[in-house]
Amino acid sequence: MEDNNFFKNVARVMFGNAALLLSQVLTGLVLPKLMSVESFGNYRTFMLYGTYAGLLHFGFVDGILFKYGGKNIDDIKREEISKYFSAFIAIEAITSIAIMAISVFLFSGSKYEFIFFAIGIYSFVLNIVTFFQYFSQAIMRFGLVSSASLIQAATISMIIVSVLVSKLVGFSNGVNYQTYVLMYIGVYCVLLVFYTFGYKNGNRHNKISITGKYGVNGISEVFKIGLPITIAYQISNLTLNLDNQFVSMFFSARTFAKYSFAYNLISVTVSVVLAVAMVLFPYLNKLGKAAALKQYINNIDYILLFAYASLISYYPVQIIVTWFLPEYQESLVYFRILSPGVAITLCITVIVSNYYKVMDDNIRYLRNGCISLVITLILDTVVYFTFKDVIAMAFVSLVELAIWYTIEDVSFRVKYNIKNFSSYLYIGLMIVAFEVATGLQDILLSLIIYVCLYLVISLLVMRRSVKAFARILKIRTALFLG
Repeated sequence: MEDNNFFKNVARVMFGNAALLLSQVLTGLVLPKLMSVESFGNYRTFMLYGTYAGLLHFGFVDGILFKYGGKNIDDIKREEISKYFSAFIAIEAITSIAIMAISVFLFSGSKYEFIFFAIGIYSFVLNIVTFFQYFSQAIMRFGLVSSASLIQAATISMIIVSVLVSKLVGFSNGVNYQTYVLMYIGVYCVLLVFYTFGYKNGNRHNKISITGKYGVNGISEVFKIGLPITIAYQISNLTLNLDNQFVSMFFSARTFAKYSFAYNLISVTVSVVLAVAMVLFPYLNKLGKAAALKQYINNIDYILLFAYASLISYYPVQIIVTWFLPEYQESLVYFRILSPGVAITLCITVIVSNYYKVMDDNIRYLRNGCISLVITLILDTVVYFTFKDVIAMAFVSLVELAIWYTIEDVSFRVKYNIKNFSSYLYIGLMIVAFEVATGLQDILLSLIIYVCLYLVISLLVMRRSVKAFARILKIRTALFLG
């Protein structure tokens, strides 16, 4: 029954993320058409620095997820969660005002004044929404999370379609990045209203309210639990974005726009799979450490199989960009190089990081992340000053992902005596298969060769996991039909 609920909740959240995928397709492929290349580069700069806004909850929401993960809502005291929520709002408000003030005094007159002022507002709304989202994940209220994703997707889609129609009928020339950033923040305001009503509807979930009783002792415990997780996450985030950061700082706005556009395309591939990450931690927490460890290898294998199958999306994206966004055709070179890293990224963010949380080994994950970040910083610096070439930055980014995964994964396997390293052989072979296949000029022939190589390599290297997954799929299909 637990497994049935797990797959049902994964499907529910994945449905919401699939809707987000559609909106991200619009954002990734239509939005650049509605902006100048420079304006799109400035928008992506906002998004780049906006990824660090999650650090500004200082571990609080991660502590909430860890503290309540897998618990029943009826076992949670109203006074306790309300106390946490009220203190969190006060902290975020002070932080937000400080960022806006700094942006005005330090960046007056430059584009960064607007970008960081907007990030000050964005960080407040984002982190309050994240509180609701993580608490909902913790108590396994995935229907609410899925509904929020649908609302987010619908709102973003309506904004982009409205601007597109306005441009097509001649009412406007598109949208500048300032206007779109404000509309993007407005989407999170809508989500905040939705979650607020979701916890004020009079049912048994109606436990979150604003109170003046903060109770420092309990709150400090939540920070203590969550801060190492958040720092580890942000170090991971920085490791993933460091090449972006280098391109942003040392290359022109046009070059950054095209490089960042490739990452925008990759995020489309990643978004649906992240549904698994959202559901996985509370369930692994419920299973217990011993039972969760037995599933580690299978979970890694399933993610890899799915991720490398999803790279088939490279081909329709290539056709669309060539036809619809010829000014971003250069981005396809970066997209091709970076795409195989999707599988490695997902292994780290979906599986490995969640297992470190379940085993309450967050300090080890943080330490490994720091080592990976230092290596990434050294490699990016050496490659930039040696080649001063964006393609070289893309290639080294793929190498850095492999190093990071190896450090985190091997450290975990050694400590918990988990053997079977076939995933490394599979990753290596699939990277070569993708790069060789996509190097062909004939798109149809390239697609056929990649699919054939994927099937052959998967059946040879991942035979056990393929069979296990096929059995699970057969059982789920039988249950669904019968």
